[in-house]
Amino acid sequence: MVTPADSAGGRARSGYRPDHAEAPRLIGDLSWSWEKLPFHLQAKGEFEYVGRKVVGNGCDESSPDDLDSYCLGVPDKELRLALSRPFQEGRIIVGVDMMIARGYTGQTTENFAADYKPGYTGTLPVPDNPVAEVVGVRIPSCASVYFTYRFGR
Repeated sequence: MVTPADSAGGRARSGYRPDHAEAPRLIGDLSWSWEKLPFHLQAKGEFEYVGRKVVGNGCDESSPDDLDSYCLGVPDKELRLALSRPFQEGRIIVGVDMMIARGYTGQTTENFAADYKPGYTGTLPVPDNPVAEVVGVRIPSCASVYFTYRFGR
């Protein structure tokens, strides 16, 4: 429930509902770092796994036989690695980082309007429109090189 104090912070306008749960799924995260490698190198890494979730509102999670490709999203896997080297007592840092990713973000279902019904708010898929797909934005893999200089003492 949003209180008047929360609405002053913008939560009421943004639709923030702390009593509305996220879809249940497995989320795991493992991080590590090595600060004392040869040649003064420092390494950091992270592996993150976000399991697939039920998408769409026409699926019944209590019945596993009902969960098919229409109802399930794709799990996300991300591996982040960074290697850096400080110079001049940490005032200059040069490094490289990368992320190897597989999966999609913002997964939901999309109904394709073969039989468009304006204002339809019933269950999905639309009864006369059986064409529905799980959609999302692919998470790209990337790499970058960085140079950091700290001013002052």
